[in-house]
Amino acid sequence: MIRIERLTYTYPEASRPALQGVGLEVRPGDGLLLTGASGSGKSTLLWSLNGLVPHFYGGRFAGRVRVAGLDTRQSLPSALAARVGTVFQEPTFRFIASTAGDEIAFGLELAGLSTAEIRRRVQETLERLEIGEVRDRPLDRLSGGEQQRVAIAAALARQPQVLLLDEPTSQLDVFGAASLIEWLTDLRRDLGLTTLISEHRLFRLIESVDCIAYLAPDGRLAACGEPRTVQESMPYAVPELEAARRLGLTWDTSPAAKDGLRRNLLRLPAPAPLDPPGDLHLQGSGLQLGYNGRSVLRGIDLEVRRGEILAVLGRNGSGKTSLLRGLMGLERLQAGEVWLDRQRIDQLPPVTRSREMAFVPQWPAALLFADSVRAELDLTLANHGLLHEPPVAPGELLERLDLMAVAERSPRDLSAGERQRAALAAVMVAGPRLLLLDEPTLGVDPLAQRRLARLLLDWRRDGISIVLATHDIEFAAQLADRVLLLDAGRVVDQGPAAETLFRHVELRTSLQRLTGRSWPASPADLPPAGER
Repeated sequence: MIRIERLTYTYPEASRPALQGVGLEVRPGDGLLLTGASGSGKSTLLWSLNGLVPHFYGGRFAGRVRVAGLDTRQSLPSALAARVGTVFQEPTFRFIASTAGDEIAFGLELAGLSTAEIRRRVQETLERLEIGEVRDRPLDRLSGGEQQRVAIAAALARQPQVLLLDEPTSQLDVFGAASLIEWLTDLRRDLGLTTLISEHRLFRLIESVDCIAYLAPDGRLAACGEPRTVQESMPYAVPELEAARRLGLTWDTSPAAKDGLRRNLLRLPAPAPLDPPGDLHLQGSGLQLGYNGRSVLRGIDLEVRRGEILAVLGRNGSGKTSLLRGLMGLERLQAGEVWLDRQRIDQLPPVTRSREMAFVPQWPAALLFADSVRAELDLTLANHGLLHEPPVAPGELLERLDLMAVAERSPRDLSAGERQRAALAAVMVAGPRLLLLDEPTLGVDPLAQRRLARLLLDWRRDGISIVLATHDIEFAAQLADRVLLLDAGRVVDQGPAAETLFRHVELRTSLQRLTGRSWPASPADLPPAGER
């Protein structure tokens, strides 16, 4: 179905190839998981299969790519689209129509299907992805996860032979991700659909793919094959393998290996509790918010103490993003109050509020306007009158966020993970004491996630309070002090992170499911090999 031969590709004006000498074959009906560091060429490899590389992006292209019998250099993207469906990483910027139902129908109309067939496929697709309730809602009023599912539905409705997905589960809750993966597995089995998925959350997909392709940071294909074997040569892996590495154990997927890891984990003593956070920093009381007559927040109460990390969890559409925007003052609350250091934020001057609080949305491109990453930091400092006396050294911040190599590049030319870190640098350079993060691991590879977690924990120790909304349970377990669980705009549970996750079977981490107890919740809880 797919044959790639010695593919080397360089973007226009780039100093080095994005892909170097890649060779790969995928059989009809196979599922391939594509992984690697942010910027290693994963998205570029996908775009070489739908013809966007090189027809849309230009640049220098060497080698050969054949997909479903078509040579991608000799076939235009419009011709390839009949056989290759694509789900982009940031769907909100790719939508054509205004509602979910119309977006799904649009591609079918272009394909010339009858009105009756279009209606049937739209309804079938909406029901299978469990998004029928959003059919007539404006796309710009959907949560990020709901938008993600609409984009996937629109691609699948045309029933392509090959489906390319770039971070498809990054904004889906555990239920939505499981439903999507089950659907893709069914389509592969029943229709012979071939899938290539670029994804950093290995634990969600590892059991449902035939092979993994791992791209090295320089754009070379470092390994490709059976999932467990390839992970042995990668610098990161699923949580069970990560835990085995930290404990100095060998690992495979056999019951004996799992049982050995479980017994070793159960023998470890629980860690000493962390230092308690400080005094009350942020408080929300009776928060209510709605759009077009639809309630989104229904009387939310929360408290965040100084130097505390609070993870806000919940299904797509449960109100996580709306809560962050309401706390920041970006949405007008219908009822309730938000207090920062015992002052109502609606009574604080906007300049003061923006200095004390920072918000990074799930699509960070909305924050980035300057011609380079370094200029983004200068712009923030200039807006606050801090350009000549920055509270945080810009160079040091770029170094800590691993952005020095791209400091002079335009944010528009960065990978999604790099843009996420650039947006974080742009807001933190002003030295805020409260940070609100919406899906901070979106598009961020596991190694960069580790660095981000260490940075957030450092900021926590410095007294910075952090509220993060996320679907990444493993990341939340790694660093959150407490968890706030939302459902349909209401708080349904809250408490210490590990214990709260364990109370909800669907939210348990990989290690919690393996051991049957709340600790350890993350490989980060374990001492490195040799330090026990």
